[in-house]
Amino acid sequence: MKALIRDSIAKIPGLRFWVARWIFLGPNHNTHRFWGVFPTYAEAKAHVPARYNQGFDEPDISDKFDETIPERDREVVRILSGLVPQVKTLFDLGGNVGWCFYQYRSQIPYPKGFRWTVCDVPHVNAAGKRIAEKRGETQLAFTDHQEDANGADVYLTAGALQYFDHSFADVLVKLKDKPKHLLVNRVPLTEGSPFFTLQHMGYSVVPYQIANLDSFVASIEALGYDLVEKWENDRFCEIILRPDRYVRHYYGFYFKKR
Repeated sequence: MKALIRDSIAKIPGLRFWVARWIFLGPNHNTHRFWGVFPTYAEAKAHVPARYNQGFDEPDISDKFDETIPERDREVVRILSGLVPQVKTLFDLGGNVGWCFYQYRSQIPYPKGFRWTVCDVPHVNAAGKRIAEKRGETQLAFTDHQEDANGADVYLTAGALQYFDHSFADVLVKLKDKPKHLLVNRVPLTEGSPFFTLQHMGYSVVPYQIANLDSFVASIEALGYDLVEKWENDRFCEIILRPDRYVRHYYGFYFKKR
């Protein structure tokens, strides 16, 4: 009966939209939930309820987190383990307080002189610096500026691109000295038309980009990169009462500069 009611509601666009919103904002502690299909970032942003318009300034960032390597990052670690002995710098877009830096080092020995720079929002960067200083880390740095990726040997981004209002190619094109290696992971992509939705993060609701798979790859290749490897993450994106916009996979890529 519940399935019948759900399917009936899903067929009525106006009713579907508001019922889905009610479910989305309900007392559910799952932060991987999504509502709405919007053509632009701005339109998605306009539907964020005022009380949830907090962006990414999480009120309490703990210095205690899981430092084991997630299964979804295994391919990145495998590729990066072969690159690190040959490179000196890595730029990590959206790296939070340095999660990947701490997690990956159980499998990747960072050589002396190797520098890992995280780029995130100021609030997160401040917490990352505090944690790094507390732990005595000297190879981990933080920046608020994406242009600091200029000249980096490796550009890593894992689970961050979907939160931008523009494409990854738009980020890279601004760099005069583009990175030699690109490692992209945990990005939701569709084989259909691109769109934006909203994600409930618990403390905040934020726009969430779903780009087209083929266009994403082509846009990076157009900047002078070759696609070396592609893999799928065991994750999906299900938008409440929008089975037509179901995203089957999150993806990972390794691109190398020609």
